[in-house]
Amino acid sequence: MKLRNIAVFASALTTLALVTSGAVGSNYILNFKMRDVDVIRRREIKAKRLDEKAYQALNPKKVSIESKNGYHINAEIIKKYPHNHWMIFCHGVTENSITSIKYMNLFLELGYNGVIFDHRRHGSSGGKFSTYGYFEKHDLESVISYLKETYGFDLKFGIHGESMGAATMLLYAGELANEAEFYISDCSFSSFEKVLTHIIGQKLQIGSGFLLKFINIFLRIRSRFSLYAVSPIKVVQNIEQPILFIHSKPDLFIPYTHSVDLYNKKVGPKRKWYPEYGGHASSFNVNPVTYRKKVKNFLTEFNLLPQD
Repeated sequence: MKLRNIAVFASALTTLALVTSGAVGSNYILNFKMRDVDVIRRREIKAKRLDEKAYQALNPKKVSIESKNGYHINAEIIKKYPHNHWMIFCHGVTENSITSIKYMNLFLELGYNGVIFDHRRHGSSGGKFSTYGYFEKHDLESVISYLKETYGFDLKFGIHGESMGAATMLLYAGELANEAEFYISDCSFSSFEKVLTHIIGQKLQIGSGFLLKFINIFLRIRSRFSLYAVSPIKVVQNIEQPILFIHSKPDLFIPYTHSVDLYNKKVGPKRKWYPEYGGHASSFNVNPVTYRKKVKNFLTEFNLLPQD
């Protein structure tokens, strides 16, 4: 009898520990600490990836776009060319649109107009929680709708995404609207569940299955999103347009095998580049010349560069 009571007590303690961990884990996922905007700005300036005078000389147009999720999205538009070819940029988690400027400069040089914006809860945009692509894909759709309504429904555009931004882009293309001419996926995860499993294994060295289930319960209660639904690997085969997958092999946060799996699952036109150097979201920072070359070769091969 005593052994049975001990077993029941131990089971109760385990359940309590999982519930507590689920509550704490969901709070961390939804409300992780952001990088300060000024810190990001100074970092980009110091690394010579941002020249504020040169950027302001491009006359960026600041706009507030209404999200389909019920809050505003902070965006900046640069229309350098009279034609209607555009690039839209999606930044990674804890970052903001300033991080996207280096990529926009690359595509401005290649002849595109550009749009950068802050994802929900990042930068100056609204939104209470981060959902790693679940609601962010609808925000991307809102940005695209604004572009069409403002500059014409005949516009042509590509999308570049980094980390969470890349996953958001793939979810948009695979689930909502397959309208871009091409996509560039830089260090996306293949599934959010897989990322969390990797992180839990590194930090706690325990099995993640039950813990993720309890975390997901709290996520659904608090924010109406399921971590199991944030899975680009399940929808990438729906994307018909060309995708360039970029992912540094030394990436320890999201292993580059995530992009390998996405590349293998993608049907139709695709290219890949897995640099030997660079950590997470730093393929451009470490290999800027080769990055530009790989992007230009990709666009040239599939005849995607603006012609007018």
